[in-house]
Amino acid sequence: MSETRFEGLPQIQTNALINISQVYESLRYNDYSVENGIGEIVDNSVEAGASEIRVYFTRKSRRVGKKEIEEIDKIIIIDNGSGMSPEVVAKCLVLGCSMREHKNGKLGIGRFGVGMTLGSISLARHVEVYSRDSANKEFYYTYIDLDEIHEDLRDTVPEPVPKSIPEEYESFFEGHTGTMVVLSNCDRMDGTGKKTSPSEMNGLIATYLGRTYRKFIEAGLKIYLDDRQVYMHDPLYVSGPTQFDTKEKQDPKAEIYATSTIELPIPGREGETAEVTIRISLLPKEWRLNIGDGGNAEARKRKIDQNEGVSILRANREVLYDKVPYLIGLKKGQFSYQENDRWWGCEISFPPELDEYFQVRYIKRGAEPIGSLKDRLKEQLTGSVTSLRRIIKSDRDQKKAEENQSKSAFENAEQLMSDLNAVLPKNQNGKSMTKEEEQQKIDEILSQSISQDGNEELKQEERRREIMSKVYSIVPVKYPQQFLFETENLLDDKIVIKLNVNHPFYQKVINPLCGDITEEEGAEEYNDKAKIKDAIMLLLLSYAKATAKFPEENQDLFNNLVVEWGTILNTVVKKLD
Repeated sequence: MSETRFEGLPQIQTNALINISQVYESLRYNDYSVENGIGEIVDNSVEAGASEIRVYFTRKSRRVGKKEIEEIDKIIIIDNGSGMSPEVVAKCLVLGCSMREHKNGKLGIGRFGVGMTLGSISLARHVEVYSRDSANKEFYYTYIDLDEIHEDLRDTVPEPVPKSIPEEYESFFEGHTGTMVVLSNCDRMDGTGKKTSPSEMNGLIATYLGRTYRKFIEAGLKIYLDDRQVYMHDPLYVSGPTQFDTKEKQDPKAEIYATSTIELPIPGREGETAEVTIRISLLPKEWRLNIGDGGNAEARKRKIDQNEGVSILRANREVLYDKVPYLIGLKKGQFSYQENDRWWGCEISFPPELDEYFQVRYIKRGAEPIGSLKDRLKEQLTGSVTSLRRIIKSDRDQKKAEENQSKSAFENAEQLMSDLNAVLPKNQNGKSMTKEEEQQKIDEILSQSISQDGNEELKQEERRREIMSKVYSIVPVKYPQQFLFETENLLDDKIVIKLNVNHPFYQKVINPLCGDITEEEGAEEYNDKAKIKDAIMLLLLSYAKATAKFPEENQDLFNNLVVEWGTILNTVVKKLD
């Protein structure tokens, strides 16, 4: 501290620019998550050209009341990259010092020279670094300790000294260069000081590493977490191998639906440009044919239930995986993601020279395009996304149509009623029927029925089994025109509706409205017809169920009502023409 004197003014003391003991504590409260903090260290390993990176969590037990809980005690990250010379080790934990020279004048993953230090202290109070740049030399070691800094016991990074790697990791470095970073006293494992369970953290970090560094893993980089290999996770579902690709069986891969580029001038370099690349994929058809497929067990294993939004890559390293507001839709301010948007993937990649267009911050996360670039991206994306939504819907409609065509004419409605039968009132009509009477009634129904597929030689025994196995059955019959339908109640709450295909309402309304699909019609039209047919059949089945709850002595009244109603309907429907 020095003194400055001006004539006529009181004495003023000058101060250091930074109060080191406080600033390191303040810097811990940044926007890093656990995975982002670890990612900053892994970034250095990737830039050092490592072919193998290993991350370890060491654990300890702590008693909380009567419970023993397990906590993460240390995080160790080792790599077989090019390592650092003693001179570089001396500044690797100094804020603002970039450790890597850029190749061919191009920028790399790092930016401000603060990532490794800030990432480390966001998680731990003690950080150690071992490194060597020659396989025949010894390792050099340095560290920072936040307790020492806070208590004004240290204001510089200790000079590197030769020190052996801990014995349990020696075999990894045998004959190799490389670096080891040890984070201990990990007191901020979720950014708040709360301790997170190691098993939960393990899954979180594995997913993050596999997705963030997928381009490097695809190119041959091996990453291990607690000795288990981390497989790549591609949000486009185009690349492999993934954990689901084995010699015996490989996962289907998505198709690239559209690729485009946007050329932008590089800030501060007159006349030079660089490209933003956009890739959009459509996930495999067999994964997405039914509504709700995105939440099933196999989809969750593949993270499809989380696949909503876009992935933004900087220098092949992911810096954002999220929904970007106002990126879809041509109208100003329009922003809407739909459930079926998980079935397409979008990847936007750019070189570090275009950082200003993506508002990249010092922590390399949360990148978002500036307004003018977002408008251009929106123009590129909206048409493709709209088309993909149509394709996804069309594929589902086709699948539904094929399912409907493979079923009997009334199977959907029969099943819908059966699914709800447990909550519907029990039948009162038909309870006093004997087994013999039931079989006689079924014989009568079968003698009156017609085949739905035109095969009149269909064995009656097969029809009998269908009626006996279903709670609700709809059987086509040919009756005089005054009957539209007739209800039969059997044992065990079974109901049979005999639907008269001779009635004018069936011929002029039901069949034209929801009959068989024609060659000219598509899957959507077929499904619409099937839905109308199911609705009409549910109307009849609901009536039959409602009347069945009344005792047998009331049934003559309902039977007369159906006949009178059918007769009047026969008369009025004929006037439709």
